Amino acid sequence: MDPYEVLGVRSDASPGDVRRAYLRLARLHHPDGHAAAGAAAVARAERRMQEVNAAWALVGEADARRRHDAPHEPGAGSRVGGNPGVIRPPSGTTWHPRVDDTGWMDDFTAWRDQEDDFVPPDATRSPGRRLVTMAPVLLFAVAVGAGCLGLVLGARTLVAVAFGCFLLSVLLFVAVTLLELRGAASR
Repeated sequence: MDPYEVLGVRSDASPGDVRRAYLRLARLHHPDGHAAAGAAAVARAERRMQEVNAAWALVGEADARRRHDAPHEPGAGSRVGGNPGVIRPPSGTTWHPRVDDTGWMDDFTAWRDQEDDFVPPDATRSPGRRLVTMAPVLLFAVAVGAGCLGLVLGARTLVAVAFGCFLLSVLLFVAVTLLELRGAASR
């Protein structure tokens, strides 16, 4: 298995390009994204994801990439007849195409083309909606501050306000979470 071929990058690709290729393929072939298509599609996605993960394990980190590339360096004896373009396959292995191989490079380029249209969900949210999302956290902070101040000063009213803010923050946390989940499901 050539990890660069699996990831769809050249062997001299930058670490950033290798990482981006891995992330694209992971998004494209993650089995959770194929659950609606049936068991066969999930099985194909799992096999493809295993290949992508194995390739990432070989060239994803700098040290692992150096160890992988070292036998393929010129003068290391892995080139055929000194030709830099021909590499001997590992002894005892042969390449066999997968039965379910539908041309993953086409999937890869389709994802790349769609990525330009991708807009992160937070980019379309208004500042007011962000504030509503943060309201439970802010209310909880007010409750903690008021509670501490009320305990230090011995003010029962302030402690009661803190308790009320705490309860309201818990209710808002549940409500905002449910609203966000409903909005994410409709996208």
